[in-house]
Amino acid sequence: EVTAVTDEVVVTITGHNSTVTYNGSEQSVNGYDVSIAPEGVSYTTADFSFNGTAEAKGTDAGTYPMGLKAEQFSNNNENFKKVTFVVNDGKLTINPVDEVVVTITGHNDTVPYDGDEHTVTGYDVSISNDLYKEGDFTFSGTASASGTNEGFYPMQLTVNDFRNTNGNFTNVAFVIVDGGLTINPVSDKVTVTIKENSATHTYDGTEKTVTGYTVTSISNPLYTCLLYTSPSPRD
Repeated sequence: EVTAVTDEVVVTITGHNSTVTYNGSEQSVNGYDVSIAPEGVSYTTADFSFNGTAEAKGTDAGTYPMGLKAEQFSNNNENFKKVTFVVNDGKLTINPVDEVVVTITGHNDTVPYDGDEHTVTGYDVSISNDLYKEGDFTFSGTASASGTNEGFYPMQLTVNDFRNTNGNFTNVAFVIVDGGLTINPVSDKVTVTIKENSATHTYDGTEKTVTGYTVTSISNPLYTCLLYTSPSPRD
């Protein structure tokens, strides 16, 4: 007569673990290790079955457990009456990318003064890591500069206008190169023809006076008499 082993056999299942860095693709870890006690017992991995999936996979930063459970393992050897399965679950850990530098360069434009309002808008983006995209951050400012008169009008872009929204990247640095609009003054010569006022009086023994002038022509229509003052002519 051959009797079954009545002493307890403990089968310890330890799922594999893996730690990787986010790379934009799905990553995985699979399999488990088996430890059987007591030492020297003739129970082997061929004596039990597993009806689960020993795999953990994911794409984004985070922790993905295998989900191994004791009830997924079954003793198939009737020679061992008491088999206990102890399960240490495995997992995949995906760490976020350490650092990304996003350079924002505002657009620039230079125009000559023509009396009209001019505007420059938009910015260019340069990113140090190909995995990080423009869709991974938000912009809350106004990438625009407008002006009419001669001078420089900055966009006034700031770091605070930009915010990272992708948890796969924990350290995103925004470097700002501000843009702006430059309106240059008219470089061509402007000729203003001014005719002095005159008057004719008949002598009456009192002092006579004439003042002022009249603008008869201006070579550039953008330049007007509103840009300077003149005394009102009077007799």
